[in-house]
Amino acid sequence: MKKIIGIGLLIIILIVGVSFLVNFPIFGNHSEDVNASQQSVDYSENGISLSMPGDWVSADSKSNESVLAVAKPDPKDSSGFSSINLNIEKKSKARSLQSEFNSNYNILSRNSDFNILFMGNVSFNGKPAMEAEYTSVSDNVTKHHRAIWFQEGSDLYVILCSAPDSQYEELKGTFDFIINSIKM
Repeated sequence: MKKIIGIGLLIIILIVGVSFLVNFPIFGNHSEDVNASQQSVDYSENGISLSMPGDWVSADSKSNESVLAVAKPDPKDSSGFSSINLNIEKKSKARSLQSEFNSNYNILSRNSDFNILFMGNVSFNGKPAMEAEYTSVSDNVTKHHRAIWFQEGSDLYVILCSAPDSQYEELKGTFDFIINSIKM
């Protein structure tokens, strides 16, 4: 009888041990368990570097002034471009930061497809900057945009974050993460 109880206990211990190792392995590479969006990837182009989520990619931009663009590859808009992106534009030989900023948003405010939500002074990398948040409507799709304007040397730069309005709030933290990592 003691022999049967001993064998039974041994079998139970083996089953519990194997079950534990299957559920909580102690050897091997577990990087496949980490979601790519939770990993950070460093990216650099045209003297600008940043960190972005692992599921984002380098992107093409519609803007001729773009010096760097990154995007979440899906979803795409009707033009085939990613509808979630961050673009950095460079404006050489521009007027003052205040003049360019005001001129740009005065023009946008006259277009009924744009709705300016916020304009104000902020700081970027310890320097004075200006920020605007607005929505735009194109092809019956409303997008939410956040633009941070700052001066670096004699050039003006604009960091433009864009996403469908319905997804903007959930992406705000991702945009902040990327913006806070930008180095010139």
